[in-house]
Parts: sequence; C-alpha cells; structure tokens
Amino acid sequence: MAFWTQKKVVVTGGYGFVGSHLVERLLEAGANVKVADFAPGESARNNLQAVERDIEFQEADLVDPQACGKVCRGAEIVMHLAAKIRGVGYNVKHHGEMFFSNALMNLHMMEAARLASVDRFLCVSTVGVYPKECEVPTPEEDGFKGEPEASGFGYGWSKRLAEVQARCYKDEYGMKIAIVRPYNVYGPRMDFNPETAPVIPSQIRKVLEAKDVITVWGSGEQTRSFTYVSDEVAGMMLAVEKYPEADALNIGTSEEIKIKDLVRLIVRLSGKNIQIEFDKTKPSGADRRCPDISKAERLIGYQPKVRMEEGLQKTMDWYLKRTGASQ
Repeated sequence: MAFWTQKKVVVTGGYGFVGSHLVERLLEAGANVKVADFAPGESARNNLQAVERDIEFQEADLVDPQACGKVCRGAEIVMHLAAKIRGVGYNVKHHGEMFFSNALMNLHMMEAARLASVDRFLCVSTVGVYPKECEVPTPEEDGFKGEPEASGFGYGWSKRLAEVQARCYKDEYGMKIAIVRPYNVYGPRMDFNPETAPVIPSQIRKVLEAKDVITVWGSGEQTRSFTYVSDEVAGMMLAVEKYPEADALNIGTSEEIKIKDLVRLIVRLSGKNIQIEFDKTKPSGADRRCPDISKAERLIGYQPKVRMEEGLQKTMDWYLKRTGASQ
C-alpha cells in the first residue's frame, strides 16, 4: 500500500456505489482524495458520511471539458468511475443517449488528465464490451470481437471507444493508463430501485418483500459470475499500481452460479419459506457469463477473496439496516 501514501488522487463518481468503496480504501492506504461528482443527494451523501471530513469534494459536470480540466488540476492519479448507468429496460430504448453521454465523459476526462500531466489514469470499461457469442470463461481478447451485446449496444461501444482512446494516448503521449473491465459488481450501497436495479438487488428485494411466491424471469438455468465490491476495488487499485499499460484486465471472479441457485441462496439467507416460479416466456439473456481472470492474476496478483454466500449476506444485512426492515 506504500504506493498510495500521500498520492493526490481524484475519483470521479466517488459518491456512487463502487466509487464510495474505492474512496474509503484509498484513504485507508494513505492517499489524499478528491471526489468529483454531481452534487450528491441524501442517499449518495450517506455513502461517504463516515469519511466526508477526510475528502475534498468538487462538484462537476464531466461532459463539460472545462469542468474536467479543473477536476484534474494538481492530481497525480485520476480514477474515472463516473458513468451514466441505467437498467436494461432503459438501455434498450436509449442507445444514442448512453453512447453520447458516456463517450463525452471518457473523452474529456482522459484528455484533461493528459493536459494536466497526470501521472496515471484509470479507465473503467465494462463487461458490456463483449459480444453475445463470446468464449466462456471470457478472455480479454474477445472485447473487440463482433458487436457488444444488443441490450447494452450504445454503452458497450462508448466503453470500447474509451479503451481505444487509452491505447492511442499511451502510444502517442506515453500516458500510463490502466483499463479494467468490472464483472457484475454487487455489495452494500448498490442500487435497489426496482426500476433500475441489476439482478442481485432486484432478487434480494423480491425475496424480502414476498409473502409466498416470487417469479424469476427465464428458466433459471443461465449462469453468471458476480464480484463483491471490495474485490473489485482491490483490482482497480492493483491495476493502476502495477499495470498502467492501456491493456484491458478482467476484474471479476471465476465463481459461477446458476440464477436459480442464486435465488435459492437468497431465500435461504432470508430465512423465509418462499416458492420460486420461473417464467420461461421471459428473456433470460446469455446462457453463461464468466470472466477469465488469469491475466489479472498473473500480471497484478489479483485474487478475489469474498465468496458468494458471504457477499450476499453482507449485502442483505446492509439493505435491511438501511430500510429498517427485519428478516
């Protein structure tokens, strides 16, 4: 952790789900942290309540290049986590908006970091760069095969663009840029809004609110790999420290679980007696999704530590505490 001591680090999106966990970890490692974000609402402000006095906050609209320039001024490391992220239902209707907003933020932040002579930059990509028909476990090389999966087409292309920009800036300007592709991150502080929540908070909420029966889309046979937020944050920090080579790394876990088994595990942890029904008329997505993390293991010593059951329990405990509910 000596690498981070007294480093001047900017975290964009630092009040968000993953960003707030990263900010806390950086402070623990001895960094001086500035958070750049929209003015946080009450929920987001709670994410950093425990460390708010230890950080600097700069309100910024990162689609504005001048704002990005101010954010990067004086920074040694910029970790760009800010993104416009929505649920699948929104994404499929707004590919243009998702592409434009995220592409602008990525383009302006990396250029601002270059102009400010920032020493290192973290480019946060996405599992959404991968095509639907990719090898599983998925190696990083598949990130530019075919087209990004249709449901996240605009967002996926905005992140491919960011990766290309990183490679170009390394080649022409010698910038030290780390690229990570997070895999289905979950944990405390994530989005539990039923309109936008991804699979884990959506299923946790369904189970905790259900009386007798819950309905799950698809057959439940499809498998997914989920990464607990502390492991994701550790991978991001290792990538910046050890591999700023503008070469993408999957940061995830090789632990796979069928969706039906995930829901059963949530039901068991809840202590409730609930019947699970599967609606096979609804879409279930790809049959299998799991990253090949051998490259990150080899190059930066990344090792995920939190198993699925432990991570789910922590996430459920946080949600119950936040809502004042009881199991």
